[in-house]
Amino acid sequence: MRHGLSTKRTRKKRDRSSFNSKSEGLSTLGEKLKSSNPELVEWFEAIQGIELTVPRLVQVIEDLLPYPWDDIDLFEEAIKLTAQGFYWEAVGVCHDVLHLSPNAYPVHHLLGHIYGAMGNAREEIEHYRKAVRLKPNYPQIYFDLGTAYWVSGKEKKSLAALKKTIPMAADFAVADYWLTFIFDRLGRNRDQYRVSEKNAVTSTQTFAQICGLLGTAFMEYGYHTSARQALKRSVQVWPEFAEGYYQLGTLHLKKLRNPKRALKYLEKAEQLYIRQNNFQRAALVHQLYRSKEEVHDKNKAADEWLKEGLRLQGLGWYQGAVDAYRMAQGFKPDFLDAFYNMGVAYGCMEENDIDALHKAVWVFKKSIDISPEFIHSYTALGASYIKQGELVLAMEVLTRAIHVESQDSNVYYYLGIACRMNSQISQAVDYMRQAVALKPDSVQLQFYFGLSLMDLEMFEEACTAFREVVRIKPDFADGHLMLGKLYREKLSDPDKALPYLKRAEKLFMKVEDYQRVGQIRQLLIRRPAKPSL
Repeated sequence: MRHGLSTKRTRKKRDRSSFNSKSEGLSTLGEKLKSSNPELVEWFEAIQGIELTVPRLVQVIEDLLPYPWDDIDLFEEAIKLTAQGFYWEAVGVCHDVLHLSPNAYPVHHLLGHIYGAMGNAREEIEHYRKAVRLKPNYPQIYFDLGTAYWVSGKEKKSLAALKKTIPMAADFAVADYWLTFIFDRLGRNRDQYRVSEKNAVTSTQTFAQICGLLGTAFMEYGYHTSARQALKRSVQVWPEFAEGYYQLGTLHLKKLRNPKRALKYLEKAEQLYIRQNNFQRAALVHQLYRSKEEVHDKNKAADEWLKEGLRLQGLGWYQGAVDAYRMAQGFKPDFLDAFYNMGVAYGCMEENDIDALHKAVWVFKKSIDISPEFIHSYTALGASYIKQGELVLAMEVLTRAIHVESQDSNVYYYLGIACRMNSQISQAVDYMRQAVALKPDSVQLQFYFGLSLMDLEMFEEACTAFREVVRIKPDFADGHLMLGKLYREKLSDPDKALPYLKRAEKLFMKVEDYQRVGQIRQLLIRRPAKPSL
């Protein structure tokens, strides 16, 4: 209980169905552009700010600090819950903080991100606006507000918010490129807006790539009209942009059901790929619009589409990867590799799409039907059930997997995870112990083994597991932190705790995780707990 407010809540299951797919789709653009054009890494670093990841949360909060908190622990709890996906609980804790500190602009900023992830655009925008009123000179808030307006279809308001960003941070190039797109979309003369000299020159190719990536993101998440507009703009400004024509063709073929128009774009993409000496891509595009009957070597075609799916998956273009795997299955109906990797792609999409996880389950089941001896399908299916909260089904599948391959460490690892989540702590420890015995040099296995031992209050053995973690990976900050906490809080040995905590502090400083650094420093100044009996 802090300041008379209880922070103990029942964790609610994530409402994945309320995710704003459009926002999540746009959040992938930065990483996609990095992969396609490494020269633009710095320019698009900030675009990752649309997604709710732990590094992003740390960045947001640390950028807004210092703030005179009445209770920093409550805010840290809200951040942790958000990172774990417990959005409604995080909202509740945020409101507890606002009860204590009504003008805490970092909380409104965080609430904006949370509501954006839950698909509540109205509340997302409202909290960003509140943050702006409380902190009018911070560019990141205006950028987030502008982005929220954009994905809500409020282009003029988006323009107004983003225009305020550049004067505050002249090197905030991503906002400048967003403005380029919006000015073009609204048919305005960009020259009326003075940008920084550093960002004044935007190459045609860069602008075309931005439009193309926007189009791809819109297509992946079902905004077909917006996708078509953005992709058409990409090839208008850069007529040699083969990928733009390819995506336009795919859109018309698979989504808009216009094969005649699709053929036009795909033939153009093929010609450009040939001209650019990218013959493999040209061949794949050719196969896309050729009938299956025309393809003589269907096994080869299936293999090529599998490679294309793996390529797209590596770039984070999961829906495109799924489409490629489906093409592979069209040539080879029982293609195990295509089914399995399609399930993996769906699993990567599950943060953005409630149906994706269900699709992953179906695909992995199909993989098992095709090859009952392929152990990876069992572990992947078990992991998918765990994500769904279907712990009994997960344990049933993974127990079957033991009879298929009794020496696979991942089977015991996921069984341990499922048991731990199901409050079967003793069984979780037994399974984790077996996993570690099979793969003793795995940081992940040793770490979760240590956590399971802590659940059983086997603190000395937990220390042994975490010491193995830092032996295997000396720069694993969480391993050092857990050792420090154990020695200080459970074993009442502050002398042993100190070097581990100091090491963890340095490692978190190195990656600029100042939130964790603050937690460690608070831990160091607190009195050691009495030893647990």
